[in-house]
Amino acid sequence: MNSALAPSQIWSRGHTWMTAAPHAGAALGLLRSVIGICSLAFYLEDYGNRRLLHGPEGYYGHELLSSYYERSSGWSIYLLSDSLVWFEFIFHAGILVSILIALGIGGRAALGLHFVLLWSLFMTNPMLLDGGDNLMMIVLPFLLLTRCFAHFRVHRQTWTPRWAKSQLGVVAHNTGLLLIAGQVCIVYLMAGLYKVQGQLWQDGTAIYYILRTPEFFWPGITEILFHFDWVIVLASYATVLTSVAFPVLVLFPAGRPIAVALMAAFHLAIGILMGLTSFALIMVAIDLLFVNQHVVRVARRIRRAISRRLTLAGFEAVPA
Repeated sequence: MNSALAPSQIWSRGHTWMTAAPHAGAALGLLRSVIGICSLAFYLEDYGNRRLLHGPEGYYGHELLSSYYERSSGWSIYLLSDSLVWFEFIFHAGILVSILIALGIGGRAALGLHFVLLWSLFMTNPMLLDGGDNLMMIVLPFLLLTRCFAHFRVHRQTWTPRWAKSQLGVVAHNTGLLLIAGQVCIVYLMAGLYKVQGQLWQDGTAIYYILRTPEFFWPGITEILFHFDWVIVLASYATVLTSVAFPVLVLFPAGRPIAVALMAAFHLAIGILMGLTSFALIMVAIDLLFVNQHVVRVARRIRRAISRRLTLAGFEAVPA
């Protein structure tokens, strides 16, 4: 008996999935919050040196950037004026909007403004970026399609725009989800296939040489890893295998937790050992889109634990 689905059945299932209800709402909310937190960290990390690194008279400066972007068709709202007052206003507006995004306040208007402000800041000094910036710039337009403010927010949602609850809104939400999921699958597949072609990855020594570079060397810790050369070799092969296998594993419900757990471990190791913190956190948050039910379950446990502690402390728990 042939168990393959007919094209009409595939279309019917796909249509139902796209139109029946918005999917992965909790994971999308978590992703939005992580982006807000990582953006805020970027603003505050070198806050004392902000004028030197991003200001109109700083490292690159208004004149040099304006000349460069006239030739390359780039843009940044920081370049609308060479006034230091304008710079400070836009920079601190970016901090405020990042906080709103992290807390789940402001909706799509705040998210769109966040994209403009963050892009503009990145363009004032591209040398400070670590890869997490590219992910945020790719993901944010897709998040605008979703109802990512429905979860992981500090306030109760009192109303939802009528269009967002309509079938068109549901389709837009699920389209944004698919675009983000598809993007991360492409990134993993292409990264894995690219690594396969490299001799160092074939030899299992690639991670050793990566950790030897000054930018990623952690004195006192990296040396310890070098004593376990078999771990580094296994990690190199596992990185390639997991990257290539990820897009296949997430096609099956049973394979999604395995794929996400493996990639989460990989990215957390990158964040700790190589210092690419924002990149690691955002990639983990994107991966969690494939296991939304686990995100919901963990969030409920955390909420209940907080409610119990508030009750024991004499405070009335606020319903989520």
